[in-house]
Amino acid sequence: MTKTMRWLSRTALVAVVVGGAACDDATSIESLDDTLVIDAAMVAADATIEEARMWREPFLFGSTPALSAPGDGPHSTAHSGGRRSWSGSLERSRSVVFYDEGGAEQDAYDPLTTDEIHIDHAMSGLIERERFTAQIDRERSMIVSGLAGEEATRTWNGSSESSVARSGVLEDGTERSHSMSGTATYTNIVVPIPGTEPRYPLSGTISRSMLATRTTAEGASTREVTVVITFNGTQYADATVNGDAIEIDLAAEDGRRPFRRKRGG
Repeated sequence: MTKTMRWLSRTALVAVVVGGAACDDATSIESLDDTLVIDAAMVAADATIEEARMWREPFLFGSTPALSAPGDGPHSTAHSGGRRSWSGSLERSRSVVFYDEGGAEQDAYDPLTTDEIHIDHAMSGLIERERFTAQIDRERSMIVSGLAGEEATRTWNGSSESSVARSGVLEDGTERSHSMSGTATYTNIVVPIPGTEPRYPLSGTISRSMLATRTTAEGASTREVTVVITFNGTQYADATVNGDAIEIDLAAEDGRRPFRRKRGG
């Protein structure tokens, strides 16, 4: 039996919107040279920050229409909050399946007997902001395990596919468009349960493969970008961008640079 879920949708959208917004500030990053690679690194860093927050949230599964219905199907919306103001039309679908320790499917989530949850989420639509529009498509399939009993940690595994086509006008009047598509693999990401310390994933990796294309009046350029993030239980996750070492600040606030040159690097 599949059931809809609410908690995932809150951050899944934000990660995509922030990734698009961050690109205008890419030239302020000093740890990489190629601005198109920086664009991809910004998207990867923002998505990682939102995922780390999402994995720490309490489960809010419900069976009543009031809890399960919102967010499914076409949805026009508007959101404001500093740099994240946007409006648009999105279509989202979400489902979850619960399993006990023996692998038997359950009708509902039980905080003591549910051991594993399979989560599928898809989102597509148009985001509109003051100076740009973006067409977004994203699918994620995740498994969270180790939940049975009084657990202290949870483990996430899964994969995702996404694409963003963005066009707009910079503050100086320059027209710019770019598209970014990619896949991600999440491997054995161990996360403390809500309300415990440390606040950040203890271990595990995310491997992202991205293809970024920018089009300007001078023509088009394309880069293949590989980003590998390794969690270590601290605020700063280790990462490489096409082999160059950086650190992602998992506590970075909206509008602040989400990554920096690796200390000692």
